[in-house]
This record gives sequence, structure tokens and C-alpha cells, in this order.
Amino acid sequence: MNNEKKRLDHREEDAKHLFELLHNNSDWVWEVDAQGRYTWSSDVVTELLGVPPDKVIGKTPFDFMPPGEAERVAGAFGAIVAEKRAFSGLVNRNQRADGSIVVLETSGIPLFDEQGELRGYRGIDRNISNLGERVLQLETIYETTPVALCMIDRHGRLVMSNKAMAKLLGEALETEDHFQRLMPDYWPFFLTDFALADKGEALPSRELGWRDRCYDIQAVPVHDAMEMVVGLSVTWVDITERRQAEHKLASANKILQQYAQHDHLTGLFNRRYMDECLLSEISRALQDNFPLSVCLADIDYFKNYNDSQGHQAGDDCLRLVARTLTASPLRSGDNVSRYGGEEFLIILPGTNLMQAMNVAEDVRSNINALSVPHAASPTGFLTISIGVATLQAGQVHFEGKPLHMIASGLIHRADTALYAAKKQGRNQVVSAWDSPLTSQGA
Repeated sequence: MNNEKKRLDHREEDAKHLFELLHNNSDWVWEVDAQGRYTWSSDVVTELLGVPPDKVIGKTPFDFMPPGEAERVAGAFGAIVAEKRAFSGLVNRNQRADGSIVVLETSGIPLFDEQGELRGYRGIDRNISNLGERVLQLETIYETTPVALCMIDRHGRLVMSNKAMAKLLGEALETEDHFQRLMPDYWPFFLTDFALADKGEALPSRELGWRDRCYDIQAVPVHDAMEMVVGLSVTWVDITERRQAEHKLASANKILQQYAQHDHLTGLFNRRYMDECLLSEISRALQDNFPLSVCLADIDYFKNYNDSQGHQAGDDCLRLVARTLTASPLRSGDNVSRYGGEEFLIILPGTNLMQAMNVAEDVRSNINALSVPHAASPTGFLTISIGVATLQAGQVHFEGKPLHMIASGLIHRADTALYAAKKQGRNQVVSAWDSPLTSQGA
């Protein structure tokens, strides 16, 4: 009998001790039913919320939160209840009876009846007001930032993500959804990032396309207390508009470059571009020791044609000659330009004098074949005169001479030959082969 009494006394002492722990602890211990209504509360609630335990029984945690916070936490808790799982670290703001705010960190475990049905939760609330506001601010920033953010663990589970990430993926994210399912084509990139992070190497940023959008993606390794890589924190910055603007700018620059390189009337290369092209071709010819020829063509009696037919007809004539020159059997490396007024320049890389004369003669014949009426010309139709000059690489007098002087001399020789063609009656091709480049002031 004495032993039984001792056992009962011991149990009473244990129960008393347990209740003292529950009611005089820094943590608030509670139980709720399956609908989230408090069914039991320790006395610590008075210190935390400013109300006695009997004032919380039958109410829910959300009854003690500001409206916006209640909606947020109810949504998070609803997801937890739907999965009937334990939870921890749920940070939330609560309004005390005096109107002040206390920040609590809530953790709980599910309770089941004999049939395995969820009958409620048992848990604790801890006052983290000193740090809680900072935590909630960071959570709010993380959740509401327009930049998509997520954390991926080593198994490919999406353990954290914000609203922008859900919008990027275009679907409601489930708890610890697998990244391999969400973006199977991109998972290998992050496997590579894990391998680099394990070696302590920097992780590269990447540009990836996803559903007609372009993203700049940067992953940062997440370490545990033992400095082991446990996940990747990934930032997805939408750069679609920036890339589109860059593409438009590149297109505009290309158009501007075309305008800068081409003659607006004929569409041929302009003199500025051809001067640069000639310097480049001379450099190549001297380096590779091959010849370079130029043909300088001029429309015969063009001033008379312009004066008699009008400027519009003169412009049409220039366009027609330009089309004919480019339609001549030239090679891909040959270049044609409007060199000024009614003059046109043809650069023929790797072409000796005889070959250049043949090209020039073909061009002259093609212009004649047009049979464009020209009443102010003795022939009665449109003709051109062409002067041809050739640079023979390997000649000693080129050594040490600036390229622009060599180019100037070559053009001067072609111009001299053109002048000779004009003087000899026009509508012909004349070469400057017998005029040394050095004697022409080059």
C-alpha cells in the first residue's frame, strides 16, 4: 500500500513539475484541432499576447494577427495541413492586447487519431521580436522582389522560390518540387555548378532562353555549418528588353555603317570606303607579292548630258552605269565605287595589267551595249572612258614608302591614263603601264 502511494505521489510530482515547465517556460506550448482552433494553451500566452489561456481557446492563431499577416500565414499553414506534415521556423507577426506587435517563430507536429486522420497540431511559439522584424523584412524582400530567386539542393529539389520565380515557371510550385521536372534541359548546367562549387571555383553566369524570354542566370553556392555545399542560390534576371534594345542598336549601327560606306545615289561603295579598301589591298599585295590593278572610269560628256536632259535624268544615268558596272563579270574580291561625280573606281586584287585591260574593255562594251541616247555626244549614245593602272609588287621603290603615298600614286597613274583616253577621243581604255609610279609624284 505504501509503495502504491509512493508511486502516485511521484506521478503527481512529475505532473506538477511538467506543468510548471509548460507554464513557466519562455516558449508558449499549445495544441490546435484540425481547423486550427486552440484546444489547449500554456500560461506563457499571457506574456506573449497579453491575454490569458482561456481567451485563446476556440480561436485560431490568425485571430491574433494583423489582416495582411493573417492571410499570409494562413496560406502557408494551409499548405502544411494539406500535407499533414511537421513544420518549423514559421515566422509571423502577432498583435498583443495592448496593440503592440510581437514576432513569433512557430513550430509544430501533426497529431493523428486511431484511424490515422489528422486531429490537430501540437507546437510551440518562441518570441523572436529582437530578430524577427529583420527576418520578416528579408522574407518580404525575397518574396516581393521582381527578380526571380530560388534555391536548389543537391538532389534538384526547389527548396525555396519567390513569386517572380513562380511567374517565370508559369505554374504553381509544390513544396520541394524537382528542378529536373521544371526545367529538365537546364539541370545539367547546375550539376556543373555543383561540381565547380565543390572545387571552390567561381561559378559562371549564363544567358539562357526560356519561353520567349532571355535571362541572365547567376548561381551562388550555399554552405552548411561544416562548409559543405548543400545547395545553389540562383538569381534569374530578365534581360529580354535589354537584348532587344541591343539588337535594335546593332541593326541601326549596321544601317549607319552602310550609309557611311555607300553612296546614297547609286548604292555603290563611296570614296571614303574605297580609299580605306585600297590601302588594305595594297598592304595585302605587297605582303603576298601579287599584282593589284585599278580602273578609273568616267562617263563621257556627262556634263552635257546633265545639262540637256536635266538633273533627274543625270541621276538615272548614274544609277544605270552603276548597275552595269556591278553586273559585269567581276570576282567576289573586286570592288566598285562611285569615286566622285561621274567617276567610278574598280579595284581588282591579284590582277595584272593585261587582265585589268580585259576587264575594263568588257565594262566599256557593256556600257555601249546599253545604247542610251546621248545627243550631246559625237557618238549619239552613252559611252565611258577608262584609265587602268597596275601595282607590280616586289619593286624596290615601294620599300619603306607609306601606303597612302603608294595608293595616291596608283590612283594618279589611273587618272593620267583616263585623261589620255579622253584626249584620244573618249570611249576607250588606256593603260598607264609605261608611266613609272615614281615619276608621277608617288
